[in-house]
Amino acid sequence: MSFVFGSFDTDSLGLIATLVSLPSVDGLSLETLEAVGTDGRILGGTTRSGATFDFDVVLEGSSPDDAAGKRDAFAAAVDPAKGEQWLTFDAAPDWRWKAILAARIPWARVTWDAAAGFKFRATVRFSALEAYGRLAVDESWEYTSPGSRVISRTKGNARSYPTVEIEGVLAEGDDVTVTLGDVECVVAGPLASGQVLRLDWDLFDFGLWTGGAKDASVVRGMSTLDRPELWPSVATPFNVATTGTVSRCALFANSRRQ
Repeated sequence: MSFVFGSFDTDSLGLIATLVSLPSVDGLSLETLEAVGTDGRILGGTTRSGATFDFDVVLEGSSPDDAAGKRDAFAAAVDPAKGEQWLTFDAAPDWRWKAILAARIPWARVTWDAAAGFKFRATVRFSALEAYGRLAVDESWEYTSPGSRVISRTKGNARSYPTVEIEGVLAEGDDVTVTLGDVECVVAGPLASGQVLRLDWDLFDFGLWTGGAKDASVVRGMSTLDRPELWPSVATPFNVATTGTVSRCALFANSRRQ
């Protein structure tokens, strides 16, 4: 019974951290409109405002000073001034949420003597501003030539928006066509040797990269900004064709859990 927040592991302080509940489809709200002269309402869509995780945390010290020191160390580790951090916990192994401390920590004394121990207890709340969990190590598929394939996600329980990477050489006037499901996107060259064309529909970031540096956006050279989707356990066509050369094409699932 523990969690890891950023680089901080509750086990390092000997804490007991029990997840109170593991919500599914958390933060859901319906966007509806009234239609005059009709019964009911019109569904405009759904919104996922985030997820909340409450932990029952118990800390124990060998003395009042030891207990107070652990309390202060815990507060420093989860300080919201550090921003969002990856949150992982025992109840969902392999998954993590980008979260931040969302409420004050109301420590209460449980026992306070040498025989029973010097114990504090509190509910600690984290909010994940994105409602979905992400895999620490995700599914991906990589090929050394263009062609037609069929892939199927096996992780997660929500739709995801994939990322495609292309390496090769495209001259001015060449293009590469990426088809995922029913979305076809043609991207105009050029693409130099050593560059990576990255189409990230999860972050909606489309560009040419060299190492960790983005060289240029390719949005103006894309035929569409329609967003392909991957669903768990659904076979999805993945096709890459080009008038230039392609030496590597990779698909990253960006799997999500709700």
